Amino acid sequence: MDPLSQLFAAYVEMVSNNITNAYADAANMTVTAQTITYQGTDIRFQHFLWQIKQESVCADLQQQATPYSKCTQQAKAMFTDLCNQLSAMKNLSQKGRSLSRMYCNASLNYKPMIATISKPRQKTEQELKDKECNVLILKAMQDSSPELAKRRDKVCAEAK
Repeated sequence: MDPLSQLFAAYVEMVSNNITNAYADAANMTVTAQTITYQGTDIRFQHFLWQIKQESVCADLQQQATPYSKCTQQAKAMFTDLCNQLSAMKNLSQKGRSLSRMYCNASLNYKPMIATISKPRQKTEQELKDKECNVLILKAMQDSSPELAKRRDKVCAEAK
């Protein structure tokens, strides 16, 4: 192929690639991973066809219940804030309007995981007596000795 034909072929390929890339970008036809820091929390998610993939939100923290819960709750708040901010802007580009719809849709439909993990509370004295009584009742069912029955009756009487 002569140099002029090669140059023309390269130009046509570049133009067609630019058009294809612009169309794919406008339609959001590739899965896009995104990380946004919102109020000190890095929120990672993916979107495709201008829809946030809900299972991808904070997926990197899924094995850690408390940080995952915090991240998903922050993500819900972030989607709402971004929706409000983008909706308030006038003269948005097509891409801006698509982003606005995407975040507003996520604001309405995304369900965060809410979990709190805390230390167990101390058992009361009454709960400890009830537990001891129940344990002795079980032991007495397996062992019919009179000493165990007396001990069970004494502990259970104190528990009540």
